[in-house]
Amino acid sequence: MPRPANPAPIRLAVERGALWHAAQHPEWGQARVAAALVEQGLKVSPAGVRCIWQRHGLATAIQRAAALQKKRGERLSATQVEALARIQERRGGRVGVEDAAASRDRILAVAVREFSQKGFARTSMRDIARAAGIQAGSVYYHFDSKNELFAAAHAAGMSEVLRAIEAALTGVSDPWRRLEVACSVHVQHLVSGNDLTVWTGAALFLFNSPQMQKELRAERDRFEAIYRKLIAALPLPAGIDRRLLRLQLLGALNWTRTWYRPGKRGPEEIARHLMRLLRAPLG
Repeated sequence: MPRPANPAPIRLAVERGALWHAAQHPEWGQARVAAALVEQGLKVSPAGVRCIWQRHGLATAIQRAAALQKKRGERLSATQVEALARIQERRGGRVGVEDAAASRDRILAVAVREFSQKGFARTSMRDIARAAGIQAGSVYYHFDSKNELFAAAHAAGMSEVLRAIEAALTGVSDPWRRLEVACSVHVQHLVSGNDLTVWTGAALFLFNSPQMQKELRAERDRFEAIYRKLIAALPLPAGIDRRLLRLQLLGALNWTRTWYRPGKRGPEEIARHLMRLLRAPLG
């Protein structure tokens, strides 16, 4: 029976191929690059190409063009020069890293607002471009599809809450107090009215695509890792299932947005009350 191929060299070949195409054909989208790699015998999906590009800051055509601009001191091929010129022409001039980041963030913010008001299915890329005051083609320089735009917004929302929790935990040592602080920040974001951290965090099941489900769940797992650590540090009695405790706690926290009304209990009070309920039988 033949031994299975070692996946590590295959993954490395796929990554190198995706990065090579990002540099040689920066105007190509993830689907076209994935198709080209499959033709070369490297099995990868468009989402797989996107993940590789995201790790290297090359997720959009404008980012790939900006990366090429940084290599102006090197000798670019004719293909690269032509691709860069086409991207710049469509952008109406110079492609800058700071301009690209600001434009991308604005599109994300507008997209989430549109998704929140109209629903994901009823919002088109053209709607998002119109609301952002830009041409529809400009949205596609940053995001190859509406699914990719949603995935980016979901990741941004999760990351924003995670950064806030980590910052609030600085200098806090008591395990129960650390969990209370995390819950307080979490609730604050859920009831803040910030679409990026409220709506995207709640919309995991809009997609039938297994690949999208996998991608969104992976992002959620990265966020929930902080709760795994916080609950692992609690002095709990034997027999307590810490995984179930985490899931039940997150369920209670996330449900807050459905019943919360401003002007009554604030996020800190809600978190403190929840900790009292937990500590009475567990602490």
